[in-house]
Amino acid sequence: MSDRFTLATIQEKLTAYTPIGTLDPAVTRRAAVAMILRDAAEAGPELVLIKRADHPDDPWSGQMAFPGGHEDHGDESLEHAARRETLEEIGLPLAGSDCIGRLDDVIGGRVVQRRIAVTPFVYATSYTGPLTLNHEVADAIWIPVGALADPAKRSPYRFPLDPEQRVFSSFVYRGYTVWGLTYSMIANLLGLLDVSLPRI
Repeated sequence: MSDRFTLATIQEKLTAYTPIGTLDPAVTRRAAVAMILRDAAEAGPELVLIKRADHPDDPWSGQMAFPGGHEDHGDESLEHAARRETLEEIGLPLAGSDCIGRLDDVIGGRVVQRRIAVTPFVYATSYTGPLTLNHEVADAIWIPVGALADPAKRSPYRFPLDPEQRVFSSFVYRGYTVWGLTYSMIANLLGLLDVSLPRI
């Protein structure tokens, strides 16, 4: 395993990084996600991703994502929202002290309209208990960070509901396709480790 894919290196890079927020006036909603890392010994750090449950009214049904969601009125902060949603969606408890940094906001929406800003917070956890998925989550998987940097795992992807039928960059890991905002967040994390990924 490369030294750049250690949890200590990731934490060091995040500590030195100044994330970029958004002041885009088109943004009408804010959300936060938790990019949760755990040390898997020889495999190095792993990230947990969820597969969203199928729902007829959700255009992102079945897509891979990080646990998280919209900020509620009761949330103390966006970072608190990321922890609350993580506990609700996969039953993984996080403390504020587990947060080791954050990455740039990413802007998204329903394929074409870009009205939501998502803030990714990065956590390090030693939690080894089971993940308890709620009704919003069909599956959850831990993926080695090193695997996401592997060029062999990259593949073009077309989102069936995209009216422009564009080709997007993606990762494919054990049959799971990771693209869109989730791909962008991972690309930003790997960029801190001097791994440059295609952005399409």
